[in-house]
Amino acid sequence: MISAKQKKQLLFLLLAALWGYLIFYLSDTPDLATNLPYKYDFVLRKLAHMFVFMVLTYLIASSMDSKQRHYLLFVIVAAIVYAFVDELHQSYVQGRVGSGKDILVDSVGVYIGVWLYKVRPPNKLFKFIK
Repeated sequence: MISAKQKKQLLFLLLAALWGYLIFYLSDTPDLATNLPYKYDFVLRKLAHMFVFMVLTYLIASSMDSKQRHYLLFVIVAAIVYAFVDELHQSYVQGRVGSGKDILVDSVGVYIGVWLYKVRPPNKLFKFIK
C-alpha cells in the first residue's frame, strides 16, 4: 500500500516533470520576444531563467525523501544538469543560442530553490498539504 507521504512525493515528482516539460517547450520556441528595450528584456529573461529553475528545484526537492543522506546534493546536481541539457537543446533550435552564462543564471535559481525549500518546505508553504 502506498503511504500518504509517498503520494505527496509522487505528486511533486509529477509536477517537477510537468515543469521540466514547460521549460523544454519554452526552450523550443524560436522567439520569445518581449518587445521591451534591450536592458529590460535582458533583465526579464534572466529573472525568468532563475524563476523557472527555482521552481523546478523546489519541486524536485519536495519529491525526495528528506531522510536520505545527501538528497539535496542530488537535487542540486539534477537541476543543474537539466539546465545544461536545456542550453544544449536551445543550441539546436533555430533562432536560439545555448549559453554557459545562462547555466550560471539557472544555477542561482537552483540555489534559491534549495534555500526556499529549507526555509519553507511544502508542508509550511502549502498549508492544505498535510
